[in-house]
Amino acid sequence: MVDFKKKLNKNTVDRKTNPVEIYDTLDRRSVTGPLRPTQKNILEDWFKDHKDNRDLIIKLHTGEGKTLIGLLMLQSKINSNQGPCIFICPNKYLVNQAIEDARKFGILVCEIGADNILPDDFINGKRILITHVQKVFNGKSIFGIGNRSSNIGSIILDDAHACIDAIKDSFTVKIDKAHECYKKIFNLFDTSLCDQGMGTYLELYQPTNDSFLPIPYWEWIDKSDEVMEILSYYKEEQFIKFVWPLLKDHIDKCQAFVSGSYIEISSIHLPIEKFSFFTNANNRILMSATTQDDSFFIKGLNLSVEAVNSPLKDVDKIWSGEKMILIPSLIHDDITRDRVISLVSKPSENRKFGVVSLVSSFTKAQLYFNQGAINPNTKSLADEIKKLKNGNFDRSIVLANRYDGIDLPDESCRVLVIDGKPNFTSLSDKYEEQSRINSDYNNIKIAQKIEQGLGRSVRGEKDYSVILMIGADLVKFVKSIQTNKYFSYQTRKQIEIGLEIAKMANDEVDKYKDNRIKQLVDLINQTLHRDEDWKEYYTEEMNSIDTANEIKYNHKIYELEKKATKNYFIGDYSKAADTIQEIIDSCVSDDLEKGWYLQLKAKYLYNFSKISSNELQKSAFNLNYELLKPKDGITYKKLSFINENRIQKIKEFILNHKNYSELALEVEDILSNLDFGISHEKFEKSIQQLGKLLGFLSERPDKEIKKGPDNLWCISVNQYLIFECKSEVDVDRIEIIKSEAGQMNNHCGWFEEQYGRDVVVKYVMIIPTKKLASNANFTHRVEVIRKGKLKALKSSVKNFIKEFKNYDLNNITSEKIHNFLEVHKLDNNSLTSEYSEIYTR
Repeated sequence: MVDFKKKLNKNTVDRKTNPVEIYDTLDRRSVTGPLRPTQKNILEDWFKDHKDNRDLIIKLHTGEGKTLIGLLMLQSKINSNQGPCIFICPNKYLVNQAIEDARKFGILVCEIGADNILPDDFINGKRILITHVQKVFNGKSIFGIGNRSSNIGSIILDDAHACIDAIKDSFTVKIDKAHECYKKIFNLFDTSLCDQGMGTYLELYQPTNDSFLPIPYWEWIDKSDEVMEILSYYKEEQFIKFVWPLLKDHIDKCQAFVSGSYIEISSIHLPIEKFSFFTNANNRILMSATTQDDSFFIKGLNLSVEAVNSPLKDVDKIWSGEKMILIPSLIHDDITRDRVISLVSKPSENRKFGVVSLVSSFTKAQLYFNQGAINPNTKSLADEIKKLKNGNFDRSIVLANRYDGIDLPDESCRVLVIDGKPNFTSLSDKYEEQSRINSDYNNIKIAQKIEQGLGRSVRGEKDYSVILMIGADLVKFVKSIQTNKYFSYQTRKQIEIGLEIAKMANDEVDKYKDNRIKQLVDLINQTLHRDEDWKEYYTEEMNSIDTANEIKYNHKIYELEKKATKNYFIGDYSKAADTIQEIIDSCVSDDLEKGWYLQLKAKYLYNFSKISSNELQKSAFNLNYELLKPKDGITYKKLSFINENRIQKIKEFILNHKNYSELALEVEDILSNLDFGISHEKFEKSIQQLGKLLGFLSERPDKEIKKGPDNLWCISVNQYLIFECKSEVDVDRIEIIKSEAGQMNNHCGWFEEQYGRDVVVKYVMIIPTKKLASNANFTHRVEVIRKGKLKALKSSVKNFIKEFKNYDLNNITSEKIHNFLEVHKLDNNSLTSEYSEIYTR
């Protein structure tokens, strides 16, 4: 072997530590070019001023080459003898992609093999280890737990927001209903679950139902020893063995939820310190998308506020890539969600580009599949994405509740559909979402998911895509001034452009009056056919972004939450409660949010003072009916329509909106959730909102006092409508079963007990069938609303609202509203006669 070192004028070869210089020395493949300006700017800034920061967040627009930046930073650490170094991806699919990228650029990496042993090249600091987050963060991690953890130099979390969800899962146990452990825990809390809502409790026996209930914290704490005994018996089984080492010593500090499919148990405090290889690492770098706020890094990963407030980003690059965001429902009412789904889902042999739809649920994915789209599972996903990248475009792909981790550059996806506001997947997140509807924290997470979805199809500076946003809940979120503020300034501007396109399209009403879908297709083609005027318009608008308007958040609340949960975790209950009170006093004005924090305070005080805890829980519940019903002290207050003017209430509802456009959007959001197949929670909430829209007193007794029917309207003095909602029943169901009839009978009895028999009441069940099973009976006269009647009611409401389009909402007269109600059969007599029918056997 020739020793070339002899020909050098020095005895050793210095390894470069500047990542930009490192890149120039790599044995890269010929397809790679020089560093992009953004990559070079970030790397130079990091090496000059940030390479020794313990915590660092790097923000880059999607497709700007985060992976290469991260790998070069870690290679710099290795060349400086500061290993070992880990590059952590959100999933296995992205591990393979990152390894391929590393090989393409000539960076030496290694991975964990089938023997599940850490490679020597990683331990010795010679090569970067690339792995996925589930391999690193679990109770049996090969990196060790607690004091037995490995020593790590630098860690990078790629797509950090996706990683944090996986880290939370490492502290979460899910027990499938088919497992005997489910039944044991369910039976332990059976009575207390029933007390939290009889209707929801009964729905837990239907696995296809979306219902769930929280186990009251007082019951959980009191019975934590029994829970411990049950769980420890199964500690080596697959569903728990990787979580048990992390939870076993503080089961009493966990929270639990029960659904008809599984039980979820998770730690209230995320003790990231269990993974000391992460908490003790010299450098922790988080790669992040450019959303407005990263506050959950403070709560979840214990990062410093300074790191969150001072991310590393390319200030010269305010936007990247071309996205034509189109909102079909705003272009014209005729471009319905169903028509868009049909347009994008039908197979086409001549298509020259990929079409991908991201939907918020598996139920929605089925609609696309029925029209011809491919709905890959986890195992087949990589193959289907590979087919797209290889030019197989004849069938579109639909993915359910998956907004990150998939790269679809160039022709692999020129048309992207985002259908519906993203759903949370864990029961704890769902509970927090429904309890804290005005919370910055939840809305930031939703905006994060939407932005991740928007970034799937534009992966570089020169990439372009059309993005169709459908689903009333999503449209409302991106359009409303209350929620679109949570997006990055780049995304807000792209949405503004989309809204402006909708206005411009409305000016072409005559040209497309007989074919609205053609209008949508023509707009799409302006991007796909590279219309020069569109490109120039888009560039001009994006260059006008004002970054000075970026919203800043107060991180104090997240620091206090972290402090409170830590104190609770170590048993300092009084200090934990005092810290929550500080949040209430200094950070909260909304009543629903105040109720949420009062419940937290009550939970933290339970072991310190049960009496004080129960009093606080009463206060919390009175402010927010989505929270836990206290053990005692709830009194039902009857609805009474005394001296109330229905027309005035309708006016108040209308004037809560700035203009007709906002009103129509709100009503569309309500009506879109009144379909069979929608979760009972959304359906019942929309029935309540519909009652208020129509000028009635409207409540949800089963939700608000944990007794009584799903919905109750007071439509006039001593005149009522009761609704029992079965939105999640299979639309092909033949009969109303005995248990459903029994539930209705119980609620009829409850109403008579509360209101007596001297009032006019109509009992209605909303269900796809009107046939009552032979072994079932109703004790009162009950009528049924099926799909056809429900559709007719929605149509009447929609047409009623359309009447206001050409009026000044501030000056609409009572006579006009009264006339509109009668014309569209929404007067009291029509409502009680037109939209329901008698059941049959």
